[in-house]
Amino acid sequence: MPDGHVTATIPRAYGNWINGQEMGTPTILRHSPADGRLLATFTAGTAEDVNAAVHSANHAFDSSGWRTMPGADRAAALNAWASLIEQHAERLAIIEAEEVGKPIKYARGEVAHAISLIRYAAALAWQIKGDVFSDLGPGALGLVTREPRGVIGMIVPWNFPLVTLIQKLPFALASGNTTVVKPSEFTSGTALEAARLAAEAGIPAGVINIVTGEGATVGAAIAAHPGIDMLSFTGSTTIGRQIAKAAAERIIPVSLELGGKGANIVFADADIDQALDGVLFGAILNQGQECCAGARLLIQDSIADTFIEKLVARAGKIITGIPLDEATDLGPMIHEKQMQSVLTHIQTAIAAGATLLTGGARPGPGFFIPPTILDNVTPAMDIFRREVFGPVLTITRFTTDVEALAFANDSEYGLASGIWTSNLTRAHAMAAGIKTGSVYVNTYLETAMQLPFGGWKNSGLGRELGLAGLLEFTQTKSTFFKLSGRALALPHTA
Repeated sequence: MPDGHVTATIPRAYGNWINGQEMGTPTILRHSPADGRLLATFTAGTAEDVNAAVHSANHAFDSSGWRTMPGADRAAALNAWASLIEQHAERLAIIEAEEVGKPIKYARGEVAHAISLIRYAAALAWQIKGDVFSDLGPGALGLVTREPRGVIGMIVPWNFPLVTLIQKLPFALASGNTTVVKPSEFTSGTALEAARLAAEAGIPAGVINIVTGEGATVGAAIAAHPGIDMLSFTGSTTIGRQIAKAAAERIIPVSLELGGKGANIVFADADIDQALDGVLFGAILNQGQECCAGARLLIQDSIADTFIEKLVARAGKIITGIPLDEATDLGPMIHEKQMQSVLTHIQTAIAAGATLLTGGARPGPGFFIPPTILDNVTPAMDIFRREVFGPVLTITRFTTDVEALAFANDSEYGLASGIWTSNLTRAHAMAAGIKTGSVYVNTYLETAMQLPFGGWKNSGLGRELGLAGLLEFTQTKSTFFKLSGRALALPHTA
């Protein structure tokens, strides 16, 4: 593995963040998935901690003035927060890289993206508006207004800890809500650091509360708490169903960003070099621990052999290494259990008839898996359908556009997909036919924060990003004014 150029931080200790104060004794140990070093300790939160955080959030919603202040003032506080994160960007990137195991160069990009997301949400705080209906009759006026929902419970995963949080948190804050957040017990560092910076930026105490710990304890307590007015969850489809059931019990809104099994469709008329880069990037970014990962390559059979040969050669140039090494392209899996799960998926696929072209085995110490490519994968195989969540790409050949579309849609998931073609008519038709919330054309995992993001089918419901992502955290109120004339009355009382 190549020599690194970034200085690692010393072990960090964190308590819960409740009502603007750090509290609790850190007992959860987070070790590096690359080399086993102790990186940080977090507090094992309890249901009592969640109760305190929800109480803090409700008090702040009612008394801090956050929800009633002008949107421009909330925007100013959010922009101040973004500026502080920008000042501490390198430290946050190191924490993110170490705790997740991702290459530092990608962690830096994610911190920069988070800063832009906060500034975008701040801009949207200026744009919250309603409607006026003035033609309702003499002396009548109707108003349709947007109001914050209240206390938002947020549960975010370990694969993109900062970005998945910031796709939610500043949008909820921009619309006047307060929050209780549970980050993953593996990767809580950047969430807690960001909360400290938010307080420094002037966001009132209690507006952001963070309770760390196990999902079965902290996550379950947030989902079931009567003081939570909405749930927003990013994670597996299995846990998402549990969150949805908890929301249904209390009849509160829920937003779910869940699993995926993205198809990357390459046609014979595609820019081959561009497609090679996009297919490989879409499969291995963040070690393949990406809900939108292009885990299924659907390749037109007339170019399949040549394309695959070049793809395997490019995969061989990927540098696997420690996260803080500037040259690293691919880091370790999040923990040993995930590594073993991915290796089991690979062996099961080979036993079912898939052909291993490269990778597929642990190269040495640390929870590393190199880029793995499996050819001759059919829709009947488990690996064609199951979310592996590792740097594993399967290859399935197709002949016609109709066949490609059928393969792409042959999934319980519907989060993201990609199309590679120089034919605009084909690209438009395929994009219209694919049943996913996002479609990338001649690129992969590239989008804009103005575009709403979310899944179809078992990939979730609700939307993040764009104006739709802000409106998720608001509720609609209709107000009818009688400005003149007599109000309605029962006939016999007139």
